[in-house]
Amino acid sequence: MHVGLIGSTDPDTFADNIGDALVRMGHSVTSLGSARPKFRAGLLLRSAELARQACPGWEDRAHKILAYRARDRGCQAVITTEGRLAPAAVAEIRKNHIPVSLWFPDCVSNLGRQRMLAAPYTGLFFKDRILVQRLKDMLDLPVWHLPEACNPGWHRPIGDAGVDKHVVVAGNSYLTRLLLLERLHEAGVPLVLFGNPIPRWAPKAIPEALHTGRSIFREEKSRVFRGAAAVLNNLHPAEMSGVNARLFEAAGAGAAVLCERRPELDELFDPKREVVAFTTFDELLGKIQDLLSSSSRTRSVGDAATKRAHADHSYEVRLKILLEKMF
Repeated sequence: MHVGLIGSTDPDTFADNIGDALVRMGHSVTSLGSARPKFRAGLLLRSAELARQACPGWEDRAHKILAYRARDRGCQAVITTEGRLAPAAVAEIRKNHIPVSLWFPDCVSNLGRQRMLAAPYTGLFFKDRILVQRLKDMLDLPVWHLPEACNPGWHRPIGDAGVDKHVVVAGNSYLTRLLLLERLHEAGVPLVLFGNPIPRWAPKAIPEALHTGRSIFREEKSRVFRGAAAVLNNLHPAEMSGVNARLFEAAGAGAAVLCERRPELDELFDPKREVVAFTTFDELLGKIQDLLSSSSRTRSVGDAATKRAHADHSYEVRLKILLEKMF
């Protein structure tokens, strides 16, 4: 099948992993582009966002270009990872008898104006069970629960487990994460940070030297995760019942993942063998100290996590479900 993808295909992004998995499943994939303007300068990005909100008709016209590409390039199905895709563009894709689904990777606070619920999608896939149930109960939408995943081709054990006696943190610098890192640093936990730079408005108790100043992708990400004593995965407060992509990526890489508890966590991984769960700061601190003092514990958890992630939580497993529901 020929599948069109809407979303950023920068290395190791959600759409990049989906495209790679579809190809390995035997499908052909065409990147149709992104519904989100790409500007490096913050001012330009904010200006584009204001224009989008003020002129929804302009956004409809711009996004329809993606629909025309799907038609002209002979796509038999379209998957978008971007909830901001205009309903008019979704309707244009469906007008050409092409099924189209949204696999939304973000927490509920990023639903924005919720315009995806007004679009004629063939299927809507969210990672939060509470959201899915409410949408089913009240609106009778074609909505399903589908967590994120790992890519066994990139997210796999590389190198020795637990050889670096520090805790790795990778990802966005939202305030609750920064405040937690501040507490951990003050408690003497050795931290190494990757991802977006620490914002200027952030607490100043986190030394800039802790941040590497870069992001990590694919095999390098896996090498860093595998080598760490632990990978910290505290979750955004708006992750209500589900978890994020970092959990699956780090588990696939064979890391000992310190993951903040959510209702769904125990359904995905064995909290005694495959992941190290925490709820409170004191519990987290104690489990960090255990992992820092025992590379064998790190290795044991990481090996079990890889086995589960690759068997049950790969993109191929998820996409098989998505494509079945889509048709």
